[in-house]
Amino acid sequence: MKANKILVTLALLAISVAGTAQSGRDLQDDGLRGEVKRVDSRMYEAAYNLDDELVKGDQLEHLVTEYNQKAQRRQQVYLSVAEDIIFRTRYKHDGFGLTTLEHVVDNQDRIIGRTYYVYDQELTLTEIYVEDAERQVESRLQLSYDGQGRVSQRSYNDHVNNVFKREVYTYNADGTLRKAVVYDRTKTKVQEKRWEYDEQGFATSYTLYDYTEEEPEMFVTLYRRTYDAHGNWVTCTEYELLGDRMIPTYTTIRNIDYF
Repeated sequence: MKANKILVTLALLAISVAGTAQSGRDLQDDGLRGEVKRVDSRMYEAAYNLDDELVKGDQLEHLVTEYNQKAQRRQQVYLSVAEDIIFRTRYKHDGFGLTTLEHVVDNQDRIIGRTYYVYDQELTLTEIYVEDAERQVESRLQLSYDGQGRVSQRSYNDHVNNVFKREVYTYNADGTLRKAVVYDRTKTKVQEKRWEYDEQGFATSYTLYDYTEEEPEMFVTLYRRTYDAHGNWVTCTEYELLGDRMIPTYTTIRNIDYF
């Protein structure tokens, strides 16, 4: 059961990337530029010290992603703080270079789940579904597109293919995602998400309007990044905006190797 929960969590992370539509083309979907070989990403707690300087706290996550020269993911490895392998994701691709299957294996190389990517005749990604270790479907994601080939809606379905959440998207003139409206299984609007971007096309702010409580709430997250010569970000610090105060929460540092 624990492995199943991990698998579903991974799948939701993989298919809920803000501001980009999953296309099955790995480097593009990961928002990376250039001939990337390896990304070593570590997330830390972030805080100000007594001198009002931003400092790293405890390490929270460690993810290593490896690519081949065709810009395809070879594998992702999730590591503990002690550098032990927790689990690994391995990828398969078709003759068009599209991701078709992910195997998730534990630290003893046993398969604990699979994620399948389904395309139509125009090689457009239409569905992603997740199986557990017993080959039972855990969840499905179905995608619809607008006339410009952008994802217009994502439907999140349960194991019997009933929709439990829908997200409907609108875009800025430059193609970046501007807004996502979230509906629950009763077609009630429960959330609205908005993004703003920097010149490189990465999010600088994310605003969440939550209508699930009697009194609607608003949460604002700010992102501050630094970039390498290829235009890939190498540090990203997240802040919660409380009034006019920016409260640091997480810092992610990426070491990127190129071919």
